[in-house]
Amino acid sequence: MKTRPIGILLMIIMSFMISGCAATIQHGIGDNETVTGSDWSAKDLKEVADHMANSIARRANAPGSELREGNPRWILARDLRNETDEHVNTRTIMEKIRTKLMNDGIARFVDDQALNDILNQLKFQQSGLFDNKTVVQVGKLVGAKYILRGAISSIRKRSDRIDIIYYNITLQLVNIQTGEIVWTDEKEIQRLTEKSFFR
Repeated sequence: MKTRPIGILLMIIMSFMISGCAATIQHGIGDNETVTGSDWSAKDLKEVADHMANSIARRANAPGSELREGNPRWILARDLRNETDEHVNTRTIMEKIRTKLMNDGIARFVDDQALNDILNQLKFQQSGLFDNKTVVQVGKLVGAKYILRGAISSIRKRSDRIDIIYYNITLQLVNIQTGEIVWTDEKEIQRLTEKSFFR
């Protein structure tokens, strides 16, 4: 009789342990909830993309702006150079900026990543295997007028309890014909993380 309550107690403890080990998944988290330390976060990605896209839009809409002439404007997006001490997916930053600029009608982009695939497909279609009526005409690729480029760098200071990170993201829009920088901006992100005494 004494073993029965102990067995029930053990089963209750085991069920708590099993449920405590199960992973919890939360959907639709806020931007601030993605910041879990001093490293690059989804909140940083969104802030940088919004800041840069809005800055380009202001420049494009300014009176006398070179970016207003010859609409649509063709821009070739390139990856940012990653000069930080961590892995930052810089392509995602550029794609987020490109998406906002396109959806807001500020710019149109030439897809630099698809260029090799396009050239291979054009060559394949000119091989004589395709019906001439359906073959894409050669010489119709659109040239880019600007290159969007830049870099992300960081300075990190660490001690036993404090981790301080400073990110600097700089972008430039360069006129391909003249080499002139027609727009540039930067975004700074600073974060201090203090470790608990119990870690």
